[in-house]
Amino acid sequence: MEQKKYTLVVNKKRIPVTKEVYKAYYQHREHEIYEGELYSNNTISLEEAEEKGISLEYIIASRQNSVEDEITQRDMLERLRQCLLLLNEAERQLIIALFYLEKSEHQLAAETGIPRMTIHNRKKRILSQLKKILEK
Repeated sequence: MEQKKYTLVVNKKRIPVTKEVYKAYYQHREHEIYEGELYSNNTISLEEAEEKGISLEYIIASRQNSVEDEITQRDMLERLRQCLLLLNEAERQLIIALFYLEKSEHQLAAETGIPRMTIHNRKKRILSQLKKILEK
């Protein structure tokens, strides 16, 4: 039985590729098409806005956070900072590494020598603890 041959067109020439490369290319292409559709569905040109009677001020205002949203967000961040101070140093460092420094559990495991599942379980416990504190 002959295996299927996969090719992609590059500079008007067909080049052979592996099945994995072929699949990755088309998955990426489909994702770009999807993102393009999302963008076009969620944007409006100035001409369209003018035709529909939508003012430029309204468009700008609708894209910005309201003052209330910004105050609420700042308040929540301040509450979270205060809650972080209630954690012990090791717990605080773990949360900072994972969420502020955006390290993965795998990265931390490699850096610290602590098993990834231990890091994962500690993270879950700390997040649960923070949630309880924030809900008070």
